[in-house]
Amino acid sequence: MMFDFLIYLTFRSFLMLVHFLPFRLLSYLGRQAGRAYYYMDRSRRRIINANICVVFGRALDEGGRKALARESCEYLATHILELLKLHTVANLENYRTFIEITGLSHLMNSVQRGKGTVGVSGHFGNFVLIRYLCYLNIPPRGAVIRELDNPYLERFFRSIVKAHHAITIRPDGAIQRMQALLPFNTVLATLADQKAGGNPRVGRHGTVVDFFDIPSQTHVTAPVLARRTGASIVPVFVVRKSTGRYRIEINEPLELAHTSNEARDLETNTRNVNRIFEGYIRRYPHHWFWLHRRWKDIPGLEDLYSTHNPLELIEGFKHDLQETLPLKEETPWI
Repeated sequence: MMFDFLIYLTFRSFLMLVHFLPFRLLSYLGRQAGRAYYYMDRSRRRIINANICVVFGRALDEGGRKALARESCEYLATHILELLKLHTVANLENYRTFIEITGLSHLMNSVQRGKGTVGVSGHFGNFVLIRYLCYLNIPPRGAVIRELDNPYLERFFRSIVKAHHAITIRPDGAIQRMQALLPFNTVLATLADQKAGGNPRVGRHGTVVDFFDIPSQTHVTAPVLARRTGASIVPVFVVRKSTGRYRIEINEPLELAHTSNEARDLETNTRNVNRIFEGYIRRYPHHWFWLHRRWKDIPGLEDLYSTHNPLELIEGFKHDLQETLPLKEETPWI
């Protein structure tokens, strides 16, 4: 407990220091810290390289993959420092100075439907800045947020959520909790780009659909809730414009398949969510969190994050996949 408290004090002291540093200096420090991390952590470099091979294949040569991997780490560290700075300087009166919001009409049209909104985002850009949407005049809102192991930091971040009058939803049992909130026209946010997993208590939660042409375990939270409640699915992403300046892009609600075949509709709608992610990752590759083992545990790709030649492994996997494609059966969802 004492160690947790010391970590908390260190964080608060660092937050105070960040407050007095200009954005340009923080951006420089972020780039240097991210670059140092890239060169120091060999295992993470391997994960990043494998993921980039999945997404871009031979469209990027080895030099291009290394440059993207390094720059993505620089962006990640910069996003963290600028996030902390914005926490200390952005408020209800001035947040539009730092954050531009586009596509707001898409969100407001969904709100006017009165059936609730599921804002789908991912570990992309400075995604935590979505919280500034709470300054808008919209119905009750909430987000799926994992509880932190450090109780002092957990209390601190919960106070931020409470200050925005938002509801905290834990991942365990999130679908049931969100389903209960949506009939009140609540606007909820969830992240859906990482590998669906769960734990032994709650089991797996997802369906297998293509993500960059590889069948991958994918979260179904948003499509399931849309099916059950009639809520809209609105993709939301945060893009860095320049030093200390960001743009929250609110996309049009997804057109959802709704037929008598529920399993097939969920697969179709989940695949469409993945297509949104694919488009953003290709447009802004430096923004994505490449450190996650997104394609872990896929039969035929078990060595993806340990091999020294992931590109060859991926190409062999896709070739074999094409050979067996006519035999593919519909994947059940859970």
